[in-house]
Amino acid sequence: MSLLEVQYLHLSFGDHEVLHGLNLSVEQGEFVALVGESGSGKSITALTAMGLLPPNARITGGSITFAGQELLGLSPRELDRYRGSQMAMVFQDALTSLNPVLTIGDQLTEGIRLHLGYDQRGAENLALSLLERVGLPGDRGQLKRYPHTLSGGQRQRVCIAMALACQPRLLIADEPTTALDVTVQAQIMELLGRLQRESGMAVLFITHDIALAARQAHRIAVAWQGRVVETGEAGTLLRHPEHEYTQRLAQAAEKLRLK
Repeated sequence: MSLLEVQYLHLSFGDHEVLHGLNLSVEQGEFVALVGESGSGKSITALTAMGLLPPNARITGGSITFAGQELLGLSPRELDRYRGSQMAMVFQDALTSLNPVLTIGDQLTEGIRLHLGYDQRGAENLALSLLERVGLPGDRGQLKRYPHTLSGGQRQRVCIAMALACQPRLLIADEPTTALDVTVQAQIMELLGRLQRESGMAVLFITHDIALAARQAHRIAVAWQGRVVETGEAGTLLRHPEHEYTQRLAQAAEKLRLK
């Protein structure tokens, strides 16, 4: 049984169907990359799994299970038993993910106190250890900083620390490197890979960059027009893509590498 299993998922906005029977699985301890162009269905699949769909989205078929539990149809209160403590998500734009009027410490400790029941002092101590774990200084001065005083890479590390606070079994990272320069992209990818290996959690990494995905992923699933059209071991799929769309992605990545 897979930790996360998406089967034949159909989803529409009004009369427009955007997912056409999408299938995807993530095993415990596996780093899976979901790769595809904008509009291919990557992010909406993750949002569906987390129960974060906008009001105009409508699921018309399929199943999403987490550790055997069907998630579709659960109430927000029931989903809260999984979100944060079992499944966590890092979003693309760290600046908009963080509240600009709250300190880093306030935002890190909120989830710790809510889900783990720590008092303020204990929550701050855990927050400091999380900052160190993601490569930021673990001193109390960091907790007093506001998001706008951090670089893009630092903000994304804070978001990853927040997602790790409750030791989730699955981390979904939705294009977390898109707004970062190439050097910082590599650092964030290395960080995600290291955290996955150290904790044994599963990672679903969403990106449009197949070459970037192949650096850390065990397996790559390629999304195109609302379906997963090819899945395979990362190195093999990049070297020997079978589907025409995957071939185009691999060729584009190779051209960029040669520039």
